[in-house]
Amino acid sequence: MTFIYTQSQFLNDINRKIFGKIGMISSQEDFANEVVREVRNDISIRSARRKMALSPHLFPSILQYAAPSDLADYKIIDIPAQVKKGDDSFSLVPVEQFDNRPNLGDIAIDDYNGQRVLLINGELPATQQFISELDSLTSGGGTWEIVGGATNLAADGDDYIKGAGSLSFDLSAASETTAGIKNTDINEFDITDFLGGNSSVFVWVKLNSATDITNFILKIGTDASNYYSKTITAKHDGNAFEAGWNLLRFDLTSLTETGTVTNTSINFVSVYMTKDVGKVSETDYKFDWLTILKGEIYNITYYSKYGWQSSAGVYKQLTDTSSDLLVADESEYDLFVKKGRYIGLQETNNDDNIIDRAGKDYDLALKQYGLNNPDESQIMISTYADQQI
Repeated sequence: MTFIYTQSQFLNDINRKIFGKIGMISSQEDFANEVVREVRNDISIRSARRKMALSPHLFPSILQYAAPSDLADYKIIDIPAQVKKGDDSFSLVPVEQFDNRPNLGDIAIDDYNGQRVLLINGELPATQQFISELDSLTSGGGTWEIVGGATNLAADGDDYIKGAGSLSFDLSAASETTAGIKNTDINEFDITDFLGGNSSVFVWVKLNSATDITNFILKIGTDASNYYSKTITAKHDGNAFEAGWNLLRFDLTSLTETGTVTNTSINFVSVYMTKDVGKVSETDYKFDWLTILKGEIYNITYYSKYGWQSSAGVYKQLTDTSSDLLVADESEYDLFVKKGRYIGLQETNNDDNIIDRAGKDYDLALKQYGLNNPDESQIMISTYADQQI
């Protein structure tokens, strides 16, 4: 669909409906954004439906994903496989139910600390190369050692995500720029089938503080001189590193190769942070559950909160230039104009009868649009927990 109604035309058409008094409105761009926002709050607009690839893929055993930045409220329509292999069915549930009573097919939106995470409990075949549970210094074969400014490496059986423990370390007082773990003699495995496709290395890291951490780096290869490396600057769900447990994802694509790696004989793994030299003398850093997973390509369809497009086709939440395009087709455009008339008359006219008629005219159009275009977003389902007496 090509959108054709510009911000300029939108304001002109509203102006005709409010007796040419739009000049009395102090900020016409703010007014246009308010009108669009209020209509979007009243009803799901058909033209606001968007489809994009789930970032990056859907993985077995992985629950956290990046939510679309323009997702309106909880208005998810579906999460279909790009190539349908069965009757995948997802149900939207509250976050507390997703966490405490997990069921395959559940999805949820977790909002916290100004962040938004999409939670998906998908049923996928587990194509996996397990590397190490990281619950002991010899987990996975060989011996785990420190990297850079890490110190006091030890197993922790009290604080972990999976298995029976995690590997805990502190930051020393030394002026180092890295800190983490490595294993130069891990049980040998083959990564041939995981390279260049939909596969990623996952590992959990617990941070005492995310301050002054630049990135995390994975090295995986034949030995400490022949390895692939990958650098990441955010968590798997797309949000910034934070204090507490973080799930890291290293995609096995566009890898940097040092030396020559024998893909069938992987014997060396290292994962560590790049940090500021002044980040020293801190405790309670941990790694847990290191594995390779192969994902499947899924899409997500949803209603977007972005009501505008630039002339170059970029979606925008707010309009700031007269050439911006309203995300609406003809029937929807008339609905926006009617809403603009109602709000505009409230700001420029003292005749309550005229304002009241404009409001009723909009309400009637809104009802008709809703009948013609039912909301397709999922209804959140909350079920009571079973109780035993």
